[in-house]
Amino acid sequence: MVGVVQEENISDTFFERMSEQVEWALHLGIPAVILPLCPSDAIPEYARAILSLGLESQPNNLQIWIRTRLSVSSLEDYENVLRLCDGLSNIGMILDFEPVSTMNSAAATVGTRMILIHKVIGMQLKAISLSGKIFLTNKKGYPTLAKSHQVLFMEIMKRLGRTVRVLVEGPSLHDDVENTGKTKCMPYLQYIRHFRTRDEITAALDTEEAILETPYLDSLQRPLQPLKDHLEFSMYETFEKDPIKYAKYQEAVYMALKSKGLSNDVPEVVTIAVAGAGRGPLVMRSIQAFHQLQTDSQSLTLKVYALEKNPSALIYLESMARNNPLWQGVVTVINTDVRKLTLEQLNGNQIDIIVSELLGSFGDNELSPECLDPLLASECCNKTTISIPMQYSAFVAPVSSCRLHAEATQQAQVPHEGAQPLGIQKAMETSYVVRTHAASQTHAEQLCWTFNHPSTSLNKERTATLEFAPDPTFASSYGCGYGPINPTISSIVAEAQTSQTGSITIHGLLGSFTAILFSNGGSKCEISIAPHEFSDGMFSWFPIYFPFREPLRIPAGSNISVNMWRKTKENRVWFEWCAKVHRDGEIIASTPIHNPNGRSSYVSM
Repeated sequence: MVGVVQEENISDTFFERMSEQVEWALHLGIPAVILPLCPSDAIPEYARAILSLGLESQPNNLQIWIRTRLSVSSLEDYENVLRLCDGLSNIGMILDFEPVSTMNSAAATVGTRMILIHKVIGMQLKAISLSGKIFLTNKKGYPTLAKSHQVLFMEIMKRLGRTVRVLVEGPSLHDDVENTGKTKCMPYLQYIRHFRTRDEITAALDTEEAILETPYLDSLQRPLQPLKDHLEFSMYETFEKDPIKYAKYQEAVYMALKSKGLSNDVPEVVTIAVAGAGRGPLVMRSIQAFHQLQTDSQSLTLKVYALEKNPSALIYLESMARNNPLWQGVVTVINTDVRKLTLEQLNGNQIDIIVSELLGSFGDNELSPECLDPLLASECCNKTTISIPMQYSAFVAPVSSCRLHAEATQQAQVPHEGAQPLGIQKAMETSYVVRTHAASQTHAEQLCWTFNHPSTSLNKERTATLEFAPDPTFASSYGCGYGPINPTISSIVAEAQTSQTGSITIHGLLGSFTAILFSNGGSKCEISIAPHEFSDGMFSWFPIYFPFREPLRIPAGSNISVNMWRKTKENRVWFEWCAKVHRDGEIIASTPIHNPNGRSSYVSM
């Protein structure tokens, strides 16, 4: 149930009517109030009134939805209001679908509107309004959406179907069919329910992976501090459910064992060290890869060293080593920081293969280089020791998401792990791991930097300067920045009237990574969360979000320059970032450098 303020001339009476509606909503416990979008020439006054109402209703979590049409001018007006309201989290959009008769001009192609839908998803879209007038009638007399509307509605449902509301408004035009109910709107409800069961939507929303992800949607989490903190068992359990990652790791270990050219004619010992063994999924996969390689000959012997510093995980590993038949006599558990491992702890056996899953959402942000390089350079390894992964690369792309920006701002007010609130500077200079949802990646991601193992370089600092050229499609096929590129969307927007899509606002940067677990000549085993080569079905890593203190408006035809730094000093590693908007040599807008000297966030070594 929602309250609706009917559109009328902007006047004192109109503002009084809005205020009365909000008061009634608060009194009756109504979750949302729908307000019309005002004319462009009254936006400051309108925004001031909405901001006042938003602040008043925020403690009660009353939502204020501004009615908006799917057109460049309407979206520009809405965005101006939202900007003046400082992105208040309980102010959002209800999107009106227009009748088919208004969608036939060249400037209103499905492709153009699909681009606008991609833009809208990052603009606090809370609900969709379907008027009875937009429905057509099928051969049986029941309501149905036009093909063009179905394509747009399908995309919204696939991306936001777990959170967006769908409303049918206005009088019923199909009340001559059976079982219409008292409101005569039952046929529309039945149609929407039927639409929701389409295979494309259920495949996006109802899989085990989608259900597992739901609590994490747009929920900001501070990245792990693997050298400082110990993982909880619940986190291990979540990671171990990934159906893709561990299969890829087993494939990589198998390929590495084959590349060693091991002979079954001469007795040999194969030594594998699992760095950061956790509860042992990589230990198990390494053993399985070895058995996959083995022939009937028993001349090869496997030794696996499970290296772990987490006390609770150690107990679990030791139990597995005692009781699991595959582990017995094969696995030795060592309580150690992998950087301090000694050859004596390995009983003099140098390592043939190091297997680790120390990667973070940005590849190196959980200090994999700082952990692996000392181990690979130690007496425990030699020149032929193989590291899995062998290489990983960090990628960055701009992202538009009022929701993520509001969530980052909110971090300034809420306590963290029993400590004081972060404060606005720290909140906006901290990177967050997040399952992006109400977000739109606006450009194809670009490579920041790469780490290789083994490496002869002692320098772990990196610098990247990236230039994002204008993309009038707003990278629509890249979705929220998590998941593979959608080729269907690519084909739909290819013929769009891209001159009709306007500007866009970005709220930060999304980081992702690709990793080569093992490569030998033409054979390669990879994993990735970067959309351009996403490992479909893998959910161990979500993207990392680098917020901007203030959103950046990107006028049509403008470039975005991004600078990223990975810095190290003493026992800390941190990232710094900034961006600017420019066109024809003129700087239009820019951000400050975020997190200089790691003043707000860093990873401890």
